[in-house]
Formats: sequence, structure tokens, C-alpha cells
Amino acid sequence: MIRSRRGRTTTAIVAATVLLAFPSSSGAVPAGPAGDRPIDCRDWPRPDPLTVRNVKPVYSAASGKWAGEANVTLWRGDAGPRGEWHYWATLTGRTRPGDAVWLDVWPPGGGPWHRCGPFPVARDGQKVASPMAVWRDFTLVKACARHNDSSACGRDKGAMVD
Repeated sequence: MIRSRRGRTTTAIVAATVLLAFPSSSGAVPAGPAGDRPIDCRDWPRPDPLTVRNVKPVYSAASGKWAGEANVTLWRGDAGPRGEWHYWATLTGRTRPGDAVWLDVWPPGGGPWHRCGPFPVARDGQKVASPMAVWRDFTLVKACARHNDSSACGRDKGAMVD
């Protein structure tokens, strides 16, 4: 994708690798369990329709036994004073207590994966969301969830910017 800002051209190479379930074996990121380290994300902004614009799903994934029951989705939206991209994870569908969602983030300069969450489901059918990670703070993000005692993640969403 090529963007022009104030006469300057910035080239961004966006790479997405398919990840059926964690740990990552795509080769795009060094292998290792997702969410090796917790990260304190309690003060990250929460998704809010009044402050997040241009909201789009990056991907949705229902894995294995989850098909037709629960769905983990990675979302992207523009937020903040400069309209930075923000990413967050949601778990929807026939959720129940014991289910949870989290966002795995890969910091610039290398890993391991850091986990924002988990954020548990409190009642049947509850939609749960993680806080939003600001794109400039992380080079990879992925949505992960636990449903019926099995865990899965969507694919990595990564970018490198010149």
C-alpha cells in the first residue's frame, strides 16, 4: 500500500499469515506459545462506537468444534487524535461462563508474544471484547479465545513500514 503525506511517500508492506491455531508455525514469527507474557493493558482504550471510526473486521474465525457456536474476530478502527489504527479482539455467539477472549501482541524489535487478557464471559451469550492496541506500538496482533475448554487464535496481522 502506498500512502502520500505532505509530499512524502511512505511505503507499507502489509503481510498476513494464516494461523489456524496457536502456537504459530507460519514462519513469519519465531515459534513459541502465544501470549508467553502478560501485558498490563488495563489502561488501553476500550472499543467505543462514539470514538472509533471506520471499524472493519480484519478476520473472523470459528475453529473446529466452535463452528456455529462461537466466533473470535480481530477488529480494526481509527481512533485517537491522529486517527491511529487500533486493533481489538471480540468473542461472540453462544458464549458461556468459562469462555474468554484476549489479544496477543508482538512488540517491535521482537517477542515473545504478549497477552492482553484474558477477558472472561460472565453470562451465557455475552459478547466480550479486549481493549484496543495502538498499531504503532506493535508489529503483529492476533485475536484469541477460549470456548468450551479449547483455545484458538486467528491469523497474525502484521506490517512493516519504511
